[in-house]
Amino acid sequence: MKRILVVYYSRNGHTEFLAQQIAARCHADLERIEYRHKRQGVIGYLRSAAEAVLGLRPAIERMHRRPADYDLVIVGTPVWCWNVASPLRTWLQRHHGALANVAVFCTCAGSGQAKALDDLEDLCGHRALARLAMTERALGQCRRDPAFRHFLLELKRVRSVSVSLPPTQDRALA
Repeated sequence: MKRILVVYYSRNGHTEFLAQQIAARCHADLERIEYRHKRQGVIGYLRSAAEAVLGLRPAIERMHRRPADYDLVIVGTPVWCWNVASPLRTWLQRHHGALANVAVFCTCAGSGQAKALDDLEDLCGHRALARLAMTERALGQCRRDPAFRHFLLELKRVRSVSVSLPPTQDRALA
């Protein structure tokens, strides 16, 4: 079985929830990117939006795991103003050379997901093995969401990756 790492940034918990769901299904290690400054409230929201739009790379805390030690790295971000979250951009700048096989995911309020996923692939340096976008509204039922299942099926097609698929009533997806 391949070693899998799920790396994500989450400002308010939506991306963290999805990262936990993916990690549980993929039997993966989980690593949260920590930003050095607070992002709460209106000021935090405005700072986040400005950094995302301008493509800035703010300082982040040191990580515990090395992506080069993993066969597959699954990278997740919230969508900020149709862009990748700036703390994840910093992490990808540091580690893109160590990312041989990647999958990407994002959470969003309602739009910008296609651009954010494309940008994630660009920042990783190559195409993703699987892509997933989920709206915040769909997160509560993500295990039943066809897009979530499709993402897991794409990962399962990767040689030697062990994935636990959620039960479904639509056998056509299997």
